[in-house]
Amino acid sequence: MLSNKPPPPLNPDQPVLYIECCRAHTDYRRRASELHASLAEALRALQPDLELQLRVNENNAPRLGSFEVAIAATPTEDVESRQVLWTGLQRVPVSAKVPHVDDIIAPACLALRLRHSQAGASHVDLVRYSDGDINKILQRRSLS
Repeated sequence: MLSNKPPPPLNPDQPVLYIECCRAHTDYRRRASELHASLAEALRALQPDLELQLRVNENNAPRLGSFEVAIAATPTEDVESRQVLWTGLQRVPVSAKVPHVDDIIAPACLALRLRHSQAGASHVDLVRYSDGDINKILQRRSLS
């Protein structure tokens, strides 16, 4: 069921996760919410006062087959000022269109300029070590 109520207003001081997802795939909205929840939890481990906000299909009608994820440090209507974290437009099969939180955590941290020193050692396991950006963060952390 689609709700006709407008989304709650955005906090101008908190980051926003923007997700464009195709309406033809009925589980994409649920998966967008799950991805948001997972990413918000991972980012709170790095910065406890961070509250990641979510906007789904905010700009126009979503493209057929789309699942795209972008982030901005503060709410913005300018699509160009958002950092794209993931695009599933050309990915096949359909199951490959939606990212796992491990696929977007490093670029999200870079886009939000989260300092690696804010992470506790117990929270490092939230991401894959095979990711090149995470390896750089871990190396810098071990030098601190």
